[in-house]
Amino acid sequence: MNGRSHIVLGLACGITAAAAGYVPFTFASLGMAALGSLTPDIDTERSMVGCRLPWLSRTLSRRIGHRTVTHSLAVPLLLGLAAIHFGGMGLLRSALGSFLIGYASHIAGDLVTGGCWALYPLSRNRISLWPYARVGSLREYMVLLVSLGLLGGVTYHLLTHEARQSGHHTSIGSHSGKARRMAFIA
Repeated sequence: MNGRSHIVLGLACGITAAAAGYVPFTFASLGMAALGSLTPDIDTERSMVGCRLPWLSRTLSRRIGHRTVTHSLAVPLLLGLAAIHFGGMGLLRSALGSFLIGYASHIAGDLVTGGCWALYPLSRNRISLWPYARVGSLREYMVLLVSLGLLGGVTYHLLTHEARQSGHHTSIGSHSGKARRMAFIA
């Protein structure tokens, strides 16, 4: 996927996680989801984050290559476990959790556009769920649209289900129940 697609997917996953109550629904949290969605591509200078840190991306590119170690699900898993160990679940339910959701969404996106080493260090095989979707292709955008539709449906269900559970027949934008807890805070 290209950088813009990763950002959109990362934000959609962050919003869905916020609607479920796992992370805060704040600009900072959504910004961290967007940043997390770009971070795995630090291993290439051509990426949105790599071109801003060329010395780091060049070093990583030479040493590990693209879509290898930084695209492993072990990275967000280990960072999440470290967060729980050092700060408890509260730290994981902060903007750091949003970053990890964005990071994992990047890996999921790349699994359908050429694949990556998602199971490293257990396996050094490139895993690709749909090898026919190339970066920047119409198929990539189709995958993105379907993903956004599914995430949008889940988010809508989570928000409206909460309103029904609380006995209020409110719209998503109301300020009662979960909607109030999820109000954007700068």
